[in-house]
Amino acid sequence: MNIDRLNININGVPAPGFDGNDAVFSEVGLRVGEVLPASYVDFIRRVDGGHPEVGCFYPQEGDPHNLFSVDWFYSFANPDVENINTALDGWSAVLGKRAMPIGRDAGGNQIYLALDVAVPSVWIYLHDENGSRVKLANSFEEFLAGLMLNPDFI
Repeated sequence: MNIDRLNININGVPAPGFDGNDAVFSEVGLRVGEVLPASYVDFIRRVDGGHPEVGCFYPQEGDPHNLFSVDWFYSFANPDVENINTALDGWSAVLGKRAMPIGRDAGGNQIYLALDVAVPSVWIYLHDENGSRVKLANSFEEFLAGLMLNPDFI
């Protein structure tokens, strides 16, 4: 995973890696009812939340003109970024069991990992479109690899 190319930052400063107790990964896994994917934990270890400058994506299925953008990835230990536990408190009942929010777009739509399959996939929950769900990628790695610059800003 080439995480550096995403230029994840907090107010223009590169986002720090995880600086907390590793027990939090198990605790969050217990909350969602599944062990967190190693690729996602590795991502958090390198960049514990923040705003990606390279963060746009098209849905895997659906309207290819409907461009989404990651506004923030949730943090596990960084107090300067929205926290995963706060996201779980607000969204677990809506997203359901074995679904874990990993970030949000600027409109508050939740980007989440569906952990109920052998290889967790990435989805977006569109709260402003009657709760529809759109698959974004077959894996977290595929999701990160597919993130791109917003073509409107090039």
